Amino acid sequence: MDQQTAYARSGPRPQDQVAFWREQRYDDLECLKARYYRHSYAPHTHDTFAVGVILAGAEAFHYRGVRHVAPAGSLVAVNPDELHDGEAEDESFAYRMFYPSVAMVQRIADELADGEAGFPAFREGVMDDPALAARFVRLHRALECRHPKLAVDEAFTEAMTAMVRRHSHADPRGPRLGRESGAIMRVRRKIDDEFTQDLTLQELASEAGFSRFHLLRAFRRDVGITPHAYLTGRRVAAAKVLLAGPQALSAVALSCGFYDQSHFTRAFKSWTGLTPGQYRRGLSRPDATGRAA
Repeated sequence: MDQQTAYARSGPRPQDQVAFWREQRYDDLECLKARYYRHSYAPHTHDTFAVGVILAGAEAFHYRGVRHVAPAGSLVAVNPDELHDGEAEDESFAYRMFYPSVAMVQRIADELADGEAGFPAFREGVMDDPALAARFVRLHRALECRHPKLAVDEAFTEAMTAMVRRHSHADPRGPRLGRESGAIMRVRRKIDDEFTQDLTLQELASEAGFSRFHLLRAFRRDVGITPHAYLTGRRVAAAKVLLAGPQALSAVALSCGFYDQSHFTRAFKSWTGLTPGQYRRGLSRPDATGRAA
């Protein structure tokens, strides 16, 4: 990189642009449209699938132990409970994302198999399928602009069916969670039950009957993330539920175990790409639009 380019990149970047909404009729499908200049996702997981299209720039992300770069026009997909991060490969990237539930994608796979299919895991994190990518972009825009429901229903069904048929395979292991050892399952349940508490690694290790060092290695191996990352994800998931209600953001933060509203905002955005306020506005405005690409 030459000195002039380095100087240009060191200057102030434009603000990130995001639009978010949820489609209740598709099993509470979350939809995100964003252009990120500044934001980098912390390593995190989803309890849903993530499927989308890179519109501009390129996204770099670590997934399954490999660093991927998804250029404009590519499809991206992440399976539930699999650790990944994300940031701009260069100066920015723009994308449109869907977060379909496991139950919805499983139903599509079962119908394609004309019976009970294995877990429909997507094989690759980045795919070159221009026709399907274009179909997903048109679908996302139709949802955003609230096109007639029947037309959108048909487009959604066709696009998701094509995605499962072309790019998934039957994974008999299913999602990662639920396959961990009994000791790690006890630790996960303790976190699930006490996520508002300021838990220590020693407390969790005692629950498993492990040393702290053994627990950290075993939890990462079985669950895919560290206990702290799992705890943060549990708090973020709880916050999503409360954000649909009337509580002030500061109250939601404290109710979910965050130190204060600033801590809540940082953690929530590092996992979702949205501030809590942006997420709440998306829930109340299903026709949300923004200036992202």
